[in-house]
Amino acid sequence: MSEQRPTPPHSPASADASLAQAGATPLRSSDPSRIGPYIPLGLLGSGGMGHVYLARPSDGSAGLAAVKVIRPEYAEDARFRRRFEREAAVHSRVHTPRTPQLLGTGFDDSLLWMGTQYLPGLNLAEAVRECGRLERAGVWRLIAELGQALAALAAADVVHRDLKPSNVVLSLQGVYVIDFGIAQAADGSAITSTGSRVGTPAFMAPEYLREGHCDTASDVFSLAGSLIYAATGHAPFGDGTGVDVMHRVAFEEPKQDIMAELSALDPALAALMAACLAKDPAARPLPRQLIEAATAAGHKHGTPPAWHEPLRDRLLARQQACEVLERVAVEETVQLRTPVAPPMFPGSASGTGPVFGQPTPPTAHTPHTVPAAHAAPTPPWQHPSPDQTRSPEGSRPRRKRKVLLAVAASLAVCAVAAGAFLLTRPPMDETAAPTATDSAAPGGAQALAPPGESASPSGKKKESEKAEPRESDAGASESTSATAAAGEGGTRPTPGDKPSATSGNGGGGGSTPAETPTPTAPTTPATPPWISQCTYYSGTELTVRGNRGQRVVQVQCMLTKRGYSVGSSGVDGEFGSATLAAVKQFQGAKGLEVDGEVGPNTWAALRSST
Repeated sequence: MSEQRPTPPHSPASADASLAQAGATPLRSSDPSRIGPYIPLGLLGSGGMGHVYLARPSDGSAGLAAVKVIRPEYAEDARFRRRFEREAAVHSRVHTPRTPQLLGTGFDDSLLWMGTQYLPGLNLAEAVRECGRLERAGVWRLIAELGQALAALAAADVVHRDLKPSNVVLSLQGVYVIDFGIAQAADGSAITSTGSRVGTPAFMAPEYLREGHCDTASDVFSLAGSLIYAATGHAPFGDGTGVDVMHRVAFEEPKQDIMAELSALDPALAALMAACLAKDPAARPLPRQLIEAATAAGHKHGTPPAWHEPLRDRLLARQQACEVLERVAVEETVQLRTPVAPPMFPGSASGTGPVFGQPTPPTAHTPHTVPAAHAAPTPPWQHPSPDQTRSPEGSRPRRKRKVLLAVAASLAVCAVAAGAFLLTRPPMDETAAPTATDSAAPGGAQALAPPGESASPSGKKKESEKAEPRESDAGASESTSATAAAGEGGTRPTPGDKPSATSGNGGGGGSTPAETPTPTAPTTPATPPWISQCTYYSGTELTVRGNRGQRVVQVQCMLTKRGYSVGSSGVDGEFGSATLAAVKQFQGAKGLEVDGEVGPNTWAALRSST
């Protein structure tokens, strides 16, 4: 490995840039300023179940952590807490350099969190999407080191059950397996409920889809799909999350054109992957045989990373960014937060964020002094006497009393106005993160997966959105819960539940003195239909022509509500030519880059209130 480039001395500006380079975004005012023994530096990802933060130890010790924090409403659920604790317990059973180290957990109070070693790298899905397919040497390195990871999992009697590109992290130090959100130990302590199929269909094992059975051989099958993706840019049975992909995985052979492309790259690699994809689990190679095959192909343990350019440069930049962030003083972490607008009312939250697990001290404020013109008239019995009026010494206490009375009167007016506003305002229409429902197994039963998406310790902000997350993730990845049955399935969008609004006492209100005008409460603008009625997906994952499912349903719904036509089929979850044309029209109207791709900027424009 060539000598690393020097990292410039840290400064607030360089720290902020390093935060983005490390794969995180600035903290918001609502984010915590402390999570157990950790100080958050940035946000790695968010999902329906919670958030994942890039953090550093509060005692100044070396290293960064990826800290998963569960939303309070789930943390209070005893069943969910047990599942989250089992995830940590399964993770703690695995001892290998090929998985991130479990650093700590917090299960003792309302805050539910778990911290793991932060890996300064890119997950395999990001690496292929942003830096191109891996070269032959890089794929064999994956086989060797992921074979080591699977061997360690098997030794601990743990089945991962969700090996896919987004759960494999590449770094300058090597390859890692992450996310044990739905892993299962041999003692049966599964994170998911009995009878469900949780994972990503394109990378599930056929026996898991057909029978619900999953073991180390199933992980080998899923790993082969990720390796083929690394070499070709495609999953062996085709991309997607629908019933058609599940049927191909369960009953058909991998696509011939993909396997032919793999064979052209390396015939030995293609033969090994074909064996890993055997429908019979007993015919698949063992993890140690994967390691042996990589050694025979020329990969030597301990050799420098065989990553191609520009992937190596990306990994080096991310590692250097993390080195800068490790040197940021604890007192300076507040500078990494997104600037907060001035509070609307005296005493509202400032912007340093709450300390999770500790009470947030009240914010002191000084009442505003109201001009005398707006103060209530002084009653006759409080008028100064003639001698006080003439005497400068006697006028001071009277004058001070008048000011205090004016302030008191003005505060009373404000209280009346605020009460009138709260009693007369219409209910606020908040859109909650939706519950995504995806196609089920070849059987047609609908698969229900909680909203959100997992942010991996690699630093990628897997957007909630990434599709259909698991309920044990702080955000989860593009997992689909599927129930195997016979028949035909489809995609059914399910709007998320909206939080109930607590209304005021509709029938009451105090009387207002005639001489005290009551301000008219402003009318809350109605939520646009593309926000209030389109609640099928809340993420920002790149959505392009050829995609299908909840993300496409959300795009089509918002475009339709905005007046754009998505074709005669309407909102059907298929990103075809008509939807592409509508996206381009919308992008042109909003002054965005007209490429027909729904990325973060286009998602933001679609969800704007204008």
